[in-house]
Amino acid sequence: MPPSSRHAAGVRPKPRIAAAAALAAGLMLALSACTTADDSSDPPLPAGATTAPTLQAFSALSPVPLSTARGVAAGAAAGRSLNLPRGWSAEVWAAVPGARLAAWTPDGRLLVSTGRGGSLVLLTPQPDGRGPAVTPLLDGLDNPQGVALTTQLGRDIIVVGEETRLVAWDYAKGAVTNRRVILDGLPSGGHGSKMVAVRDGQVFYNVGSATNSDAVDRTSTPQRATIAQVGLDGTGNRTLATGVRNGEGLSFAPDGTLFAAINQADNQPYPFRDSSGHYGETVPEYVNENPVDQISRITAGTELGWPYCLPDIRGHDDLTDLGYVDHPVTNPDGDELDCAGIDRTPLGLPAHSAPVGFVFTNGSGLPEALADGALITAHGSWNRRPPREPYVAYSAWDAGSNSLTPAKVLVTGFQNADGTRWGRCVDAVPGPDASIYVTDDAAGLVYRLTPGR
Repeated sequence: MPPSSRHAAGVRPKPRIAAAAALAAGLMLALSACTTADDSSDPPLPAGATTAPTLQAFSALSPVPLSTARGVAAGAAAGRSLNLPRGWSAEVWAAVPGARLAAWTPDGRLLVSTGRGGSLVLLTPQPDGRGPAVTPLLDGLDNPQGVALTTQLGRDIIVVGEETRLVAWDYAKGAVTNRRVILDGLPSGGHGSKMVAVRDGQVFYNVGSATNSDAVDRTSTPQRATIAQVGLDGTGNRTLATGVRNGEGLSFAPDGTLFAAINQADNQPYPFRDSSGHYGETVPEYVNENPVDQISRITAGTELGWPYCLPDIRGHDDLTDLGYVDHPVTNPDGDELDCAGIDRTPLGLPAHSAPVGFVFTNGSGLPEALADGALITAHGSWNRRPPREPYVAYSAWDAGSNSLTPAKVLVTGFQNADGTRWGRCVDAVPGPDASIYVTDDAAGLVYRLTPGR
């Protein structure tokens, strides 16, 4: 949720003065607010609309000091700890400035994008406690973000989402050849980062909105706030889902369907016509906990409602199976879109989590408790007081209902008690050694987190 998206069009905040806030243990941060004398007669806001449930921990988390692989500079992580389940270890494994999204190559190297750094970096594991060999694979790229690997006709292929295009290379033994552009002319700016996933010769990608909350993105050419697909050969480009403000991580569930991690809007107006009298106003207590970010299933024809509909958490303490409420500015009477009739959100995340990395773990070799679900990496965001802290969570897959269960926090510790941060996790991917590798674009590091045996 970038700072350029701070203000919802047409909404003027009603003055309210926030009282001192304290950082709570674990993931959830709570804001304690008081009103001014002028506001003292305002009825209280309904708790169900302003208080999001706390994400439970995967298991009891405790500080684990970060060790450092030999030959690696710990940088901002020097002397730091991460909060992890009992028995886990944590290591600063590699230094990669601006480390963003990651994927493992078939020959056991970790490929890491660097976004505005313009490069893809290859990390080759080394023995004897040493950090990996760090090799630039590609330079001079335009904001490379999403990375995915696939095999076609016996060739390993890397697909990269740049700012305005999708590009592929053949990959073998730590080198790339045969560059080709799959799709060009994609819109840039705003939520311009392109994420990618590949399956059965098809590339799935996002086109984020240019704005925070403006319906102009739905009618732009090319249309924005979508998730689309195109063949690896560049043919058959089509839109799958609309109303997707900023779809980040893309991954395929055990049932073969595509899911996306979605960053919702900032500073949204209070949408409930209730006794509080705050309908249509920007109220800090509501903004702090709404709208929740989303993990949503993506199929042909999916409609997720942005910017006409806001996820409604009332009565859903576990943040699953969420419906929507009409947006009081862009869709006050429901004339633009029937919010009751669109696809429900299978899984919500605390508001302003800003999930980026999202990957299913089935077939990964992780311990059984983590081997059938999804790792969700939240970057944390600014639009909250105190800020939502970065975290990694795990959501188990329910094979009976083909859905994700409530997310549980796996990793925290990147944010200080005063709300400042020394690091910000971006992606978490299972490694071939049954560890989880976490990228951090703020500290410019990659961590190796190893579950207890």
